Parts: sequence; C-alpha cells; structure tokens
Amino acid sequence: MEDLMARKLLTLTFIMLAGVILMTGCEGEQGPPGQDAATLCTNCHSDDTQIWAIMAQWSNSVHATGGNYERNTPPCSRCHTSEGFVAYWETGDPGTPENPSAIGCFTCHQPHTNYNFDLRYSDPVVFDVGGATFDKGKANLCAKCHQSRVASPTIPDSGPVIITSSRWGSHYGPQANLLSGNGPYEFADETYTTDHAHYISNDNGCITCHMSAPFGSQSGGHTWNMTYDYHGAEEDQIAGCLTPGCHSTLEGFAYHGVQDSVVVLIDELRTLLLTAGIIDSTDLAVVPETLTVDQAGALYNFKFFEGDRSEGIHNPALAFDALNASITAMGGR
Repeated sequence: MEDLMARKLLTLTFIMLAGVILMTGCEGEQGPPGQDAATLCTNCHSDDTQIWAIMAQWSNSVHATGGNYERNTPPCSRCHTSEGFVAYWETGDPGTPENPSAIGCFTCHQPHTNYNFDLRYSDPVVFDVGGATFDKGKANLCAKCHQSRVASPTIPDSGPVIITSSRWGSHYGPQANLLSGNGPYEFADETYTTDHAHYISNDNGCITCHMSAPFGSQSGGHTWNMTYDYHGAEEDQIAGCLTPGCHSTLEGFAYHGVQDSVVVLIDELRTLLLTAGIIDSTDLAVVPETLTVDQAGALYNFKFFEGDRSEGIHNPALAFDALNASITAMGGR
C-alpha cells in the first residue's frame, strides 16, 4: 500500500511540474524585438494608390499580355515564365514550372524576403552570344532575357548551313546586344561601326527610357511601352529621352529619319530573302533548307533587327552597317 501511495505521489509531482513548465516556459535570454507586423505589411498593403497604379501599368505590358508563359519547358521557361526566370538565375536550370505564371512583380522583386522593392538581381550579364558583358545597373535584370539566343546550327566560317527550324536565328529579344554594340552577324571583310550613345549616356540603360515617368497606364513606368494612344493618334514616350545628359529637346522618335531609313533597309532585305525562297510571307525561315554562309548571315541579321523592334534607335550606326552589308551579301543594289 505504501508503494502504491508513493507511486501516485510521484506521478502527481510530475504532472504538477509539467504544468508549471507549460505555464511559465523555459527561462533564457530573450531575442531582439521583431518588426511590428502591422507596420511592416502596410508598407505595401495600404490605401496608397501607388501599388495599384503600378499594377495597372503592368497589365498593359507585353510581359503581362504577350509573354507566352505556357512555354514552360527548358530553355523557353527561363524567360517566358516567372518561376523559370528565378530558377535559371539562381541555379542555371529553369526547369519546368508546375504552375507557370507571367513575368510579374515577383520575377523582379522579392518584397516578402527583402521587405522592400529592391531588384532581385543586378549583377552584370555575360551574353550567351559572343561573351561580351552588359553592365548597366538596374537594366542588367532586363538584359538577362532581352539578349540574342545561340542559333542552332551556328554559322560556320565556311560550308553550308542547314536550317531545320522556321524560327532559326537570334530569337525575338536581342535589344541588349544591339544597345551595347554586340550581336549582328559580321560578314567577312566587313567592319561595322557602332553608336554607343544610348548605352553610355545613362547608368541604367533600358530603364531610363522604358520606365520613364508613365503616361497613365499606357506607356513608361511598368508598361515598358514607348508609345501610347492619345485621342486616336500614336504618340512617342519621350520623357526618358529628355533626361540630363541626353536630348535637350525632342518632339518624337522621328530623329534625323533614322527609323524611316532602317525600316526601308529591313524591307529591302526582307524582299531579297523572300525572293530567294529563304523566308516565307510571314517572315519565318523556310525549312528544311541549305544556305551559304552569306545567306545565313543575311537571314540572321534580318531576324535580329526585326526582333529588336526599335527600328534602329538602339544603335543607328550598327543598324545601318549590318543591314547594308546583309543586302549586299544577298546580291542587292
């Protein structure tokens, strides 16, 4: 009987001790106070309309509406999906995102990790084609995707080039290459000049022009658009062009006839390639097809400047030289 009473007393003691521990917790040095959750969250989640304005701008961007983020298998996923872009920068492998999403807020920013809207990355970018380095501050993040891809097959020094894909070439976003003076195919015995004004005149490259003070939710800011509709007429977004160190006055992009002249050259090269049966009426390469080195170079440059979409503004001197050389290689003039 005494043993039974002793066991009950011991059990009761343990229960009481456990209760005390649960109520008081373990004692020790307390950590530093954390940030107030209400204050932290309302930095973004508040009645301020700034976030709403940015979202409205983004919704009118090609990132939101034309990113083709269903292309979620490598290598396309590295630039067509938000998840693939982040994974590629961190590991070198974009993978196949299970639920891909468009290029959006969390592609470029990580506010729930950094507690601010600093860019996710800003390291210099080494181009896939040619190996040159692009280093323009915040625009480095843009250049990670807006660069030429490696054409497959590549153009050899001599011999035939067998084109097996209708989308062969530099792909659709070689803007960083052209801006920095890299990328077009250079024919034998040709030397191109380059105009670095738009590359060296500001510290943040693409950002300065494409993210200048927005016109509503149509251009500038997080639309990245360079034109907007104003009462039925297309207007040029020139706010970024008028920053100190750039143009002091400018009425639009029709500057010394650069765009008009480059469009004429692109159209002339298009006609030569179409007549030779190298491209079809939709500007896609005809496949399968065996081309000479010069023909492949001309096709590459046509796709390069067509895909750039600036109509020469990113680098006028290089556009003129490369397009004229391509037209000559195709037997034009």
